[in-house]
Amino acid sequence: MYVDKGYKRLKKRRYPYWLAVPGITFFVLFFIIPSVMGLILSLFNMNGYDFSKAVFIGIENYKNAFVLPTMRRAIINSFIFSAVTTFFKVAFGLMLAVMLNQKLKSSNLLRTVFFSPAVVNSIAVGLIFKSLMHPGKGLIDTVLNSVNLEFLAKNWLGDPSLAIYSVSFIEIWKWSGFTMVIFLSGMQAVSSDYYEAAKIDGADGWQKFKYITFPLILPSFNNALIINLVGGLKVFDLVQATTQGGPGTATEVFSTLMYKSFGSGRFGEGCAVAILLSVIIAVFAIPTYAFIEKREVIQ
Repeated sequence: MYVDKGYKRLKKRRYPYWLAVPGITFFVLFFIIPSVMGLILSLFNMNGYDFSKAVFIGIENYKNAFVLPTMRRAIINSFIFSAVTTFFKVAFGLMLAVMLNQKLKSSNLLRTVFFSPAVVNSIAVGLIFKSLMHPGKGLIDTVLNSVNLEFLAKNWLGDPSLAIYSVSFIEIWKWSGFTMVIFLSGMQAVSSDYYEAAKIDGADGWQKFKYITFPLILPSFNNALIINLVGGLKVFDLVQATTQGGPGTATEVFSTLMYKSFGSGRFGEGCAVAILLSVIIAVFAIPTYAFIEKREVIQ
């Protein structure tokens, strides 16, 4: 009897682990194995699809990656894009969340409107804005010219000094609503008791936000910041759809450089760039997340 009860308890305790088996299997098949294979391939020189002709060269691909002028440009552009888009997506998302967290008749409609760009395919968004930003014939320049603001009309995607910021604007437009939803979920979890107590003490709207709302939504802020930071460093589809990394290397980023390496059969170089991107993301994302997490307030 005792053995039977012990076996049942052990079986009951082990049952949840079986639920994790499908997830672990997919994780191993589609993340661990490809990551290990990518790390191995990054140590070989491969010029084509014939793996039998691969030559082991150690860390030469990593050394060459840092020497390439396109790699230096990709690093700079990736950080510019990530910094600009993360700042504005978080700022606009937070402002929209504060505004739409109020009891407004149209709040649900406005939430849907602001969130809707996030569900549109990035390639479609890129192609639409490529048309809108066409120099001279695009809707943006046409409108500016029609209201006598010709001096503001630019070659938005063709000017090397503007292209990376034009693509950043598209990214901000697309994902600010998604960031808003993250903040809204955090705000709606804050108990109204805190605001009632603050109101009794005579706190105004800014003081409520500064001392109640923001400290209590730090977990949401942390998640939004890291998601946007990592997303900015990994951006590919939007850049590929609008500029393909051009003009020249003005919008070249890690992922477009990696895409060109794989597309031309330089698998070792492409894997090395992918590994470097993963390391850079980890170096920035993990300390940032840990720094903010230590300052989170438990309700």
